[in-house]
Amino acid sequence: MDMQALPADLRRAVDFHGHLCPGLLIGYRAVKALQARLDAGRAEDEELVAIVENDSCSVDAFQALLSTTLGKGNLRWLDHGKQAFTLHDRQSGRAVRALFVGDKLRKSLPDGSMDRQGFIQALLTAPEDALFALREVDVPPPAEAVIERSQPCDSCGEMTQPSRTVLIGERRLCRACAAKEGQQS
Repeated sequence: MDMQALPADLRRAVDFHGHLCPGLLIGYRAVKALQARLDAGRAEDEELVAIVENDSCSVDAFQALLSTTLGKGNLRWLDHGKQAFTLHDRQSGRAVRALFVGDKLRKSLPDGSMDRQGFIQALLTAPEDALFALREVDVPPPAEAVIERSQPCDSCGEMTQPSRTVLIGERRLCRACAAKEGQQS
C-alpha cells in the first residue's frame, strides 16, 4: 500500500503506532466518526476524554490523533475486550460511543472471509455506518487528573501516589506489596 496516498493524519497515526494494520484503522475511523459527531479537534489538555474498552492497536489512533493519553489523564481504559470507544467533550458535556460492527464486512462476502489487505482496504473505504454503531451516551464527566505528591511504600520504599496505596493496619503499601501480603486494592 502506498503510504503517501493515505491522509496525513492517518500517516501520523501509523508513524506513532509503527505500522498500518486493521486495528489501527478501526481506531482511526472511530476517531474520525467521534470527532465529527462532537465537532471536536485535538485535546490540548483534558478538554476531551477518550474511554476505550480494549487495549488493542486501535487505541494508538486516539493517542496520536486526539492527544488523549494516560499521562494527561484523559485516556481511560476499561478492560471490557470490546472494540468500543467513547469520546467525552468536557466543554459541551456531550459524549458519543462508537461500537465497531465492521465484522459484517467480512461476513458479507460469499465465503465469509477477507485477507488482511482486503480488510484494510474495506476499513479505509467503507461508509461509517458499515463500521460503527454510534450513539450519544450519558456518562458523568470523568474526574480531571489528580497530581499527588508521591510517598514511599512502607514495605518496598518505592515512591507511590497515595491514592494508589492500600492501608493495612498502620502501614501504607503500594498495590504490589499489598498483593504480596494477600490484600486486594
